[in-house]
Amino acid sequence: MNWPVEHHVVPRPDWRERLALGTDIALIGIVTTVFALPILTAPAALAAGSAAVRHRCAEGGLPRIAPLLRQFRHGLPRGLPVVLATAVLVLDLTAVGQGWVPGGPPLLLVTALAAAWLGGLAGLTLALLGRDPTLPWRRAARTAWERPRATAAIAATGVLAFFLALTIPATIPLLVGLQLFAAHILTDRFP
Repeated sequence: MNWPVEHHVVPRPDWRERLALGTDIALIGIVTTVFALPILTAPAALAAGSAAVRHRCAEGGLPRIAPLLRQFRHGLPRGLPVVLATAVLVLDLTAVGQGWVPGGPPLLLVTALAAAWLGGLAGLTLALLGRDPTLPWRRAARTAWERPRATAAIAATGVLAFFLALTIPATIPLLVGLQLFAAHILTDRFP
């Protein structure tokens, strides 16, 4: 018989390792959410959370706090334009959704799709910043713009996470960590 030869088989993690990964990602999501609560700190908190998720995936354990706090402080001034752009987008969605501007449902759909795409770009940018904390934010965003497949995949998971958060608001801190984890996994899958 000409059976195929199996080359080096990578052992799969058992249930305890998967449970540890899940609890670590949930913990990262909870801490990231707490640091993001003042709104102005949200981009810096998400970038530091992304670095923590990347470290957990690559090294198999939680990172030290000091480098994450440095990255958080470093990201505070760089995240301000992101907060302003997000506020404008939320205001635009609210205005279209409430009928304050003409356009109705078709304009609301186009605006929601644009918001989802921008969310995918933001997720990919965060994943890139988590991989290399020294990377300038603009260069990370430019690199994310050049990867439409990864952006679309992260946008799709972001839409699912958004609707789950609307349905069960108590899951928001967990979804933050899971969405950062998904962004890193999808960044690996879609080069």
